[in-house]
Parts: sequence; C-alpha cells; structure tokens
Amino acid sequence: MIKMSEQEGNRDNPYSFDDYIFVKDSFNYYRDDEFFQALVKKYVPASEFEKIDSELRELSDTVSYRFKDLAKEANRLENRVKCTLIQHYDAYNHRIDRIKRCAETETLEREVFDLGLFDPSRNSAWSKFVKMLLLYQNGESGVMCPIACTHGAVELLQKYENELDPGARDVLASIRDGVGGYGLGSQFVTEIQGGSDVPSNLVEAVFEEKEGLDGVSNCWRLYGQKFFCSAMQADYSIVTAKPKNVPSSTRVAAFAVPAWLPGNKKREIRNSYTIDRLKQKLGTAELPTAEITYNGAVAYPIGPLEKGLADIVGIVLSLSRLHIAIGMASGGLKVAREAILYSQFRTAFGVPISSFPLMINQINDLNHHAMRTTAGAFKVYSEYIHFNEQLISGIRELERIDDLDERKRRFRLRELVMLQKIVVADDAPAEIRKAISFFGGHGIMEDFIDFSRFHRDALIMELWEGPRNVLLTQIHRDFQRVADWYAADEFVRDILEGADPQVVEEFAAQFQRIISHDSLLRSDMKTLEICRDWEKLSTDLFHEYQDQALAELDYVGKPLKFSKLLRKFKKSPDKKEVVMTL
Repeated sequence: MIKMSEQEGNRDNPYSFDDYIFVKDSFNYYRDDEFFQALVKKYVPASEFEKIDSELRELSDTVSYRFKDLAKEANRLENRVKCTLIQHYDAYNHRIDRIKRCAETETLEREVFDLGLFDPSRNSAWSKFVKMLLLYQNGESGVMCPIACTHGAVELLQKYENELDPGARDVLASIRDGVGGYGLGSQFVTEIQGGSDVPSNLVEAVFEEKEGLDGVSNCWRLYGQKFFCSAMQADYSIVTAKPKNVPSSTRVAAFAVPAWLPGNKKREIRNSYTIDRLKQKLGTAELPTAEITYNGAVAYPIGPLEKGLADIVGIVLSLSRLHIAIGMASGGLKVAREAILYSQFRTAFGVPISSFPLMINQINDLNHHAMRTTAGAFKVYSEYIHFNEQLISGIRELERIDDLDERKRRFRLRELVMLQKIVVADDAPAEIRKAISFFGGHGIMEDFIDFSRFHRDALIMELWEGPRNVLLTQIHRDFQRVADWYAADEFVRDILEGADPQVVEEFAAQFQRIISHDSLLRSDMKTLEICRDWEKLSTDLFHEYQDQALAELDYVGKPLKFSKLLRKFKKSPDKKEVVMTL
C-alpha cells in the first residue's frame, strides 16, 4: 500500500469515513458484545438466563438502531433548544405551562416506558437491570432520568403499599403496573437554599379540610418553591415538604404529587402549581428542568411524616445513585468501543493510529476502565437484588436488624452505592475526554460522533444526587455511627474478599486511620490532610473493588477488531430493518 504522503496531489481526494460509520452504526449493543453477554451469563440466575438473554437480544435490535437514531436526532441543536421552551398561557388566557419538546424525544420516551420495566408481571429484577443497562448505551437522552426517578418512586411507594391512601395507590398502579398507561415519575427535592441540605427544605405541607377550587377536600396541600425539578414532563413526582401543625413540623416528609388531578391532563389544568421557568443546562439538554411554585397542590403522604428525609435519602436518592453508575458504565462501553474501533480504522503516517505505543496505552486504559466499571456495577446491583430490591431508609432502621451478618451486608450496600457514585461519576468525564482525543478534531463534531453529548451529561452526573464532598462526608459519618458493631478495616476486608491479601491490609489500615479521625468539619491542618487522603483513598479503594469484580468474571473474550467486524457486517443483512416485537 502506498502511503498518501508518497502520492502526488489529487484534487478529488478519495478518502472516506464510510467503513467506520458502517461498522459503528451496524454494531448491536448486546448481540455483538461478548463482554456484556459474559456479565449477563455470570450474574443472571440459570433459571432465568435463557428467557432474559432472548429478550435482551430482541430489545437490542431496537435500542441499537431505532432508539439510537431517535436519540441522535433529538440531540441536534435545534431540537435541544426545544427543551427550554414553555408556553405559559393558551390563546384564551388559560394558564397551561405546556412544555415543548421535539417529537423524537417524546416518541423515545413513550416506547421506553411502554417496556414496563417496573411491572413485576413483565420483568424480574434481573431482566429490569440488564435492560436498563442496555438502554443507557444511548445516554440519558431525555428519557433515562425519568426512568431512574420512576424506579425510586416505585420502591418508596411499595415500602408502604399496604398503608397508602387511595390517591397514592393510584400513583403506584400507574407507574408500576401501567394502569391507564405506564406513568412517568420524578423527584422534586432541591430548593434555592441548597440541594444536598434537604433538612433545610421550607416548602410547606398543610392538611386542609375545606374543599378547594379543584373540588378536593380533606387532603394535604403543598405551598412553596422548588428550584431544580428535572423530568418536569412527568405525570407524578415525589416531593419533600415540612408538614404544618404536627409534632414533626420541623422534619421533612415525603409526598406523592400528581401533575394533574383526574380528568385535567387533556384540559392542561395543572395540580395547583406553576412552572416558573425552564433551566438552560450544560448537559442532559433534552431533559426539561424547571423552577416551580406550589399553590396548594394536592399531595398524598408516603409513610410516617417524620421519616420522609430518611426514606428520600435512603431509598429514592440511593436508587438514583445506582442509576448514575449504571448509566456511566453502559455509556463507557459504547464510548470505549467506538473510540477503539476508530483508532484501528484511522491511519497516520501509513499505519493505524492504534499501533502507536502512546495510543496502545490509552486504548488499554480506556478498555480496562469500561470493563471494570461495568463489572463493578453488576456486582453492586447484585447485592441490591439479593435484598429483594428493598433498601433500608437509614442507620436507625438498619440497627433494628438483629442478624448482625445481614445488618453488615446491608450497610456495605449502602456505602458501596455512595462510593460507586462518587468514583464512577468522577472517572467518566476524564475517560470520555480521552476517547474524544482519539478522533482529533472530529471528536468534538456533534454530527460525527455523540461523545460531546456523553461528556456534557457526565458532568451533570457528578453533581446529581450529591457531589463528591457531600457524599464523602456522609460515608465518614456513617462509619463513625456504626463503629461499635462494624469496624472500618473489617468493612474493607469484606468488600475486597478474594483480592491480594497484602493490598487488602494496606487499604484496611488506611481506611481505619481516616475513619478514626473524629470530624471532617474542622479546618485545622490535620483535618485538611485527612480530607486529601480520604479523596484519594476512596477512589483507589473502589477501583480495587471494580478490579476484583472484573477478575471474578474471568473474561477471556477476544478484543474487537475493526477489520473483522467490517467483514462480518458486510456479510449480514441490514440490521436496521429489525422491528421490535416485545
């Protein structure tokens, strides 16, 4: 082959990206990914594997092509702009607060929710998880945030299912069972004074016996402002508020709030709240995020009023943190794959750029990060499934468990969820940025590759459900609270079981030293040093956990080869003609 640098000039340059685009667009997220298949084979119970594997293959035929194309179209700038558009009034001066989104996002949302992921008659715990991980390969796309929020709402409502009043039971019937169509959930917690400081919430909940203008009496109503309300298009939201005129009036309670009362959705009469404005965000641009004001919205309490904060943090936010890890892991598989294949396709100085030593190291690092992150996500989620998808609200509830082994295992899950969120959300932007560099200038061209969208969204995930500093402080505090029944060094030995004993003991000693420091809320030099060490150790510790999860998989599949895939796909029929029949 003659190097292009040795050829004469040619005004009709024949160079083409067509083969790369063909391979990238032909790749089936599950059918063509042996690593994904190996994880499913390891973790899914043998009794379910055949059924789930078959369903995943069928769903992947749609997610890899049709859903990917819808997500790509929705991300075009002119379509992203639509998620910052709201029509407050109709032509007849009726307040409607109609959110305008592109048709592709609405279609994708409807088809994803119609999968009934949270419907126990259609999906088991494992089929739900692996399908969500598959869906996340297309990024958040304006759809996966409401999936995460709906997941949290379902679990919280299920915890008190036998105690819910009729209105809250109707919410659960919609979002879980699809009664009247599968409804979308959201969670509105943040207020202007701060997001993670949930106890400082000031939105009021008032029980009013008198019938309101909406015809409802003897109900709780909400008053006040919420400042970051994502998935504003949702049918229902889980909202935090402080109940007035009750003994726990200074505590935060949890409520289920319908966007519309029965019969009012088509009439565009919202449940006594206004959408004041939509946010213009750095990432998750397809997802409408708003500031809203409640003016007496009908709300249904969930569980004891005094337990709202523990339930929101322990259940709803914990599930969102799990979803962040699932999404970043899944997106990492796609990003690594497409970057590595491009490095094998693209030549410079007469050879593929994948053959340069510096690039070889980056390829290996990118591939290893994607694999260990996904293996770690499977391992953590398997613990959640072990407990029948039931999370404990807080340390006090945890300590009511008499079985010490179960109590410790549940505590491990609680802390692993936070550690995973911190580390994966911190890793993802750096790994995506590295992948973008494989493409040179093409990496930032949004019509060439969608890594720019993944990078923007990853920056949002770093902040969603608690930034790094907040969660590290919470983890430190948790360990001090349980010190009399679970030592910090024992925790490390438990989560790293099977790893190199010398490495484990080094981590255990460092972890014990940091947790033994009495407080992270002082600003003396010793505390500043401990905090710096804590940031590094938390990352190194969870990376070791991920590496152990990957080692336990014992994956020996062959690496992807661009030339092999090109030959394979050219022999195959057009995969995009496959239609989902689930």
